[in-house]
Amino acid sequence: MACQYVKSYVAGSKMDQFATMKNIQQVLVIATALFVTGSDGIQAAEPIDVGSGKQLILDGLFLAESRGVSLKIHPPRKTGDAILRREHEWESASLNWFNVVQDQGRIDRRAKYRMWYEAYDVDGWPTANDTSFCYAESRDGIRWTKPVLQMFSYKGSDRNNILFRQIGSKALGNRSRVHGTGVFIDTHASPKARYKAVGQGLFVRPGQRPHRIAGMYSADGLKWTRLPKPIIDVFADSQYSGFWDASRKRYVVYGRVGGRGRSLGRSESADFARLEPLKLVAQTSDRDPPNSDLYNSAALKYAHAPNVYLMFPSLFQHGPDTLDIRLAVSRDGIRWSRPDRKTAFIALGKGKAFDSGSLYMGQGMIRVGDELWLYYSGSPLRHQGAELENLTKPENARVYSRVVARLDRFVAATAGPKGGSFTSPPLRFTGNRLHLNVRVHSGGRMRIGLLDAEGRPLPKFSVSECVPITGDSLSKAVEWKGGSDVGARATKPTRLRIEMSDARLFGFQFRSGKSQGKTR
Repeated sequence: MACQYVKSYVAGSKMDQFATMKNIQQVLVIATALFVTGSDGIQAAEPIDVGSGKQLILDGLFLAESRGVSLKIHPPRKTGDAILRREHEWESASLNWFNVVQDQGRIDRRAKYRMWYEAYDVDGWPTANDTSFCYAESRDGIRWTKPVLQMFSYKGSDRNNILFRQIGSKALGNRSRVHGTGVFIDTHASPKARYKAVGQGLFVRPGQRPHRIAGMYSADGLKWTRLPKPIIDVFADSQYSGFWDASRKRYVVYGRVGGRGRSLGRSESADFARLEPLKLVAQTSDRDPPNSDLYNSAALKYAHAPNVYLMFPSLFQHGPDTLDIRLAVSRDGIRWSRPDRKTAFIALGKGKAFDSGSLYMGQGMIRVGDELWLYYSGSPLRHQGAELENLTKPENARVYSRVVARLDRFVAATAGPKGGSFTSPPLRFTGNRLHLNVRVHSGGRMRIGLLDAEGRPLPKFSVSECVPITGDSLSKAVEWKGGSDVGARATKPTRLRIEMSDARLFGFQFRSGKSQGKTR
């Protein structure tokens, strides 16, 4: 089964016009490690080059053989903050899709955090004239203000935070309704196009469907120019995610496509003006609750470790009519997996909580010290209850809130009180010290050993000689009785052997630094 998958995996890569032979070789390594997680001894094709970069436990890549260890999602902590509520007439129906970036504000130079969001009003509901594209900003990521921008006249007054309602050429009949818009900072672009956005577009052409994905650009995130032609010839009713992928040197957009119910697709191009059609990359399966879909992606490339892509889709369960937020992971942004389908990344609130019915992840992630802040919207209303008469009730208002995760902690190799172990495929590293992102519960234990490529313990670095690892640390240096310097193994194929109980391992990193104890 694993071999069959690898063949199809590589075949798919060969059909991808952007794939290279190096990509295909990496695919072989990754696919083998991903799908051989038992004790059958099947080996990866070649050592995985981890260098000195952070390596996150996201999937089965580093679990070539395992016993009593499973992959578990590590949910973030809800803060309960109501960081944004509806309060103005142009927000009278509801708040909707939004995203947050960490950047220097262009209105207030002291502002570090910026937000773009969609708001519906009662008068225009539910037409193209009901939706405003609005702006907010914050100095601390918690307290947000809606500045008076004086950029758009709403009912005769420009004292509001509305950027626009429709954008594009009125003469050509292709003005864009605001819906599903995702904003990102484009570090690849010139200053005049530093900010990019993708969202619903209306392009009236003879013989064509009018709805398309529109692209926009801006120098300051406030004054936007829409591209004259659609960037993708497709349309779906959810938010689009976009970013510049520096490793692939391409623009990437995620949006909804057909598949198993609501599903998610991906598109890329070196030119933001025109991208490929969306290709299916994520959908539900028989491992998910019956009659369920994936709603929106909130996809991003993780900035704090190499080759990590994250997606936070809402799982829409038609039976209870609810949506909670799940986690999907990828090493290349193309091939996605969901390592733990039992656990929600952000679960529904209890009882009559503001987030007890439907949740959607806001796009973007903010790092504050060793914390990651993510934002989501919640409502007690279920999917089919989002009618105007229900939306306008104060107790049903959609609220933006915040969750906090510790750095790099999304998925963990986890063992319970009975203990477990796993062995990695051969790794090739640089540096001389091994550091772990680890949490060992009270009464738990973890030890780690180094093995050669064939799985034989290395003298002085065996599991039995490891100083037991305890506590909770984002970067715990591993020590053995004879010292901590593993530099003699640098560039040589080396396996990790981890034995653990009541513990979670989130990632590891080989780093350069002063060793403790004797050098071996």
